[in-house]
Amino acid sequence: MRIEVRSAFDDAVLAAERPVRIAAGKIVQLIESFTDLTQLGTHPGLNFKKLHGLVTPDTEEQLSSLRITRSVRATACLREGPRLVLVSLYIQHDKAYRKR
Repeated sequence: MRIEVRSAFDDAVLAAERPVRIAAGKIVQLIESFTDLTQLGTHPGLNFKKLHGLVTPDTEEQLSSLRITRSVRATACLREGPRLVLVSLYIQHDKAYRKR
């Protein structure tokens, strides 16, 4: 699976503490190793799920959430290819579920 990283996600990872940076890197490597979309939804550690009613502000694409650590979440959207676009990173996971 291909991964595209938006600047907001990249900036948040770089500003985060070292354990979060390491965890984000491991998640990216894990997702890149997937061969199809079903692995994304069935992997027990990722907890990948749609955020109903939340879309990206610029492209109006459906946002989903995935676990980076116990308390850190990322938002992402799926595109054809298959391709996962990492949109943003939230150190406090409750903020990932709020409408923008």
